[in-house]
Formats: sequence, C-alpha cells, structure tokens
Amino acid sequence: MDEETLKKLRRHIERTGRYEPLTVRPHPQEVDKFQIINGHNRLRVLRALNYEAAQCIIWNLDDDQTRLCLATLNRLSGSDVPERRATLLENLLGSFDIDELAVLLPDETKQLEELRRLSRLELDENIERSSAEEKLTAPVILNFMLEESEAKEINLALDLLLRTERQKPSRSHALLRLARFYLGQCDSLLAEHRA
Repeated sequence: MDEETLKKLRRHIERTGRYEPLTVRPHPQEVDKFQIINGHNRLRVLRALNYEAAQCIIWNLDDDQTRLCLATLNRLSGSDVPERRATLLENLLGSFDIDELAVLLPDETKQLEELRRLSRLELDENIERSSAEEKLTAPVILNFMLEESEAKEINLALDLLLRTERQKPSRSHALLRLARFYLGQCDSLLAEHRA
C-alpha cells in the first residue's frame, strides 16, 4: 500500500473507528499467537493509533492453504510486490501442480509455467556451476520481506550491476557480488581503523 493510501486508511479509522477485520490463523509454532493472512496495513495503522486490540476473523489453515490465500487475496485486493509474489508462487509450485493453481489463483497457466521454467533454469545453473567446481551442494533459497521502497532500491542496484557485467550473471549472483563488495569495504575500514 502506498503512503497516500495508508494515510487515507488511517484517517478513515481515526474518524469512524471502523475497519474490515484482520484475517489471521493460529500460529503454526507459537502457542496462543496468531499469524496475519490479510490486513497487514490495517494492523500498521491500528498500532500507530495505539489500539491494544484488533477485530479478527480466525481461519484454521495449514501452510499451503495460507500461501494460496496470500496469493489470491493480495492479487484481488491490491497490488503485489513482484519479488514477494514470485517467491510465494515458487513455494506453491512445490506443493501444487500448475493446473490446480491456475484454477485456484488469479494467475494464468502460462504465467505459472514461465515461473516454473525460470525457477528450474536457475536451479540447473546452480547445479551445473556446483558440478563444475566439484562441490555438489543444493542451492539455498533466501526469503526475506522488505518495504516496497527498499525492494526497489535493491532491484535498482541489481539491475545496474547486471548491465555492467560482460557475462550476464543471474540476479542471485548479482546479489552475491554486492554482498562481497560490501564485505570487502568493511574489511578495508576495519584494517584502516586498526592501523
């Protein structure tokens, strides 16, 4: 949700005290806690307004059902952050086949097939690279959430790096290059500080 829409939501709740209840599920690991499925921005506003409680609807869902709800609700009621949606869909493709997802989600079959193809390409690239180095290790998937402005910043940095490379690395390798550059800068600063 962009800042202007968030401000409007806040003004509405301040003025009326009414809002659509948050949708939650019992937390899968923590007893007597809940995980939000739908209503993250409403919760942000309620916290900013110092609400101590929120109206909620509780759905008893497992992880796969929760991912399906997130993929559907976000697409139907707002705009997605593409990176987050891609990660969510990749996870769903591990548990459901494409035809099943195409019926359950607002995404078209072609979009889901392309995502699976791209995921397999990156996995194959990683396995080939590992085999060439004689280190057969499974790739690790990093999942993390960012604010939309932060995601744009990181994507801009990755795009700039990808444009400057002769051999076009994958986005994951571009991110690794940025991390190595940063760590190199930290080493230089620590060496200067010690001297």
